[in-house]
Amino acid sequence: MDKKLEELIALGASVSAHCWPCFDYHLKQVKKLRLSEKEIHEAVRVGLSVMNGAGEKMVEKIKAKLPEMQIKGNESCAKKEGKKEVKIIPFIPFMHL
Repeated sequence: MDKKLEELIALGASVSAHCWPCFDYHLKQVKKLRLSEKEIHEAVRVGLSVMNGAGEKMVEKIKAKLPEMQIKGNESCAKKEGKKEVKIIPFIPFMHL
């Protein structure tokens, strides 16, 4: 595998792993290698796709394992004591590269 492909894969993986330090590092590396914006954006899109797919599968797993739990739509990381209802936010990319 050449360095270009290795860094593109690492960039996409850092997105799906939610690793900002990794993302920053690998973004610098792909820019040093003078990869095109199109190549960089595609690697990030693949990472977002993997991340979103994993999120959807987690919701399916939660529904299967906790069928009594109501999943309504939007939820944040804020903890709310005694809350029985969880809302899930569909991921919408907020970055425009």
